[in-house]
Amino acid sequence: MSFDSGRLSHSYITDSAFADSIATAVVCDARGSVRPCLKCTHCDKAARHIHPDIIEIGRLDNKTIIGIDQIRELKKDVYIVPNDAMQKAYLVRDADAMNINAQNAFLQILEEPPAHAVFILSTSNPAALLPTVRSRCVLLRSQNLDDSVYDNDNAEHETIKNIADDFLDALSGDNLKLMECMFAIDKLDKLSFYDFLTLARNNVALLLRENTDTGNQNSRKALVHAETVLSKAGEMLDLNVSAGHIAGFICAEILK
Repeated sequence: MSFDSGRLSHSYITDSAFADSIATAVVCDARGSVRPCLKCTHCDKAARHIHPDIIEIGRLDNKTIIGIDQIRELKKDVYIVPNDAMQKAYLVRDADAMNINAQNAFLQILEEPPAHAVFILSTSNPAALLPTVRSRCVLLRSQNLDDSVYDNDNAEHETIKNIADDFLDALSGDNLKLMECMFAIDKLDKLSFYDFLTLARNNVALLLRENTDTGNQNSRKALVHAETVLSKAGEMLDLNVSAGHIAGFICAEILK
């Protein structure tokens, strides 16, 4: 697999068939031509797995998951400029092994990546990744990649976004709309529920930043309370509490 110089995205989802080629293209020195050239010093180091600007993340010894601590370590490194090449490639092997907390931490990096960083999520099961993670990555298909999840991904994400927007509107005191939102999220699977919580918390945080009117303290308190409730809902979801119970919890707490 090759890329036109200057046309690399900042994040990809692919499988092992393409992952190493993308990482090599990121560090390749063949500017103004197709990459990877497979001839330059950078390509040679990449082929020998000794390039300092290709950083691999995967399961640690005897671990079945990629945990949040590994992603935190990645985040510390990501803002450090490359050693040899113009860009750095972060290759996450078996990206579907990231647990939910790790994926949420990774999402924060994807939302505001430094210009010199390219992220490559290698997985044969994109459905195991959060919709919000998938939406920020370019999918490179191969015969081994089960990408059927992408057929309806955009429509699903738009539906969840609409629920999160309705939830924000409901915070103004529209109790009927709030209950309609809770009925909707009760039907979501776990990953989509996380997607809703992420989008809803982002909405609340944005409104809090905009709501600087000191004369409207009641509105600000309601937003702060909503953020706390959504955070607690995320903790409950991590503990495998059912969607129905969490929806009921959110509704009851917001209506207090």
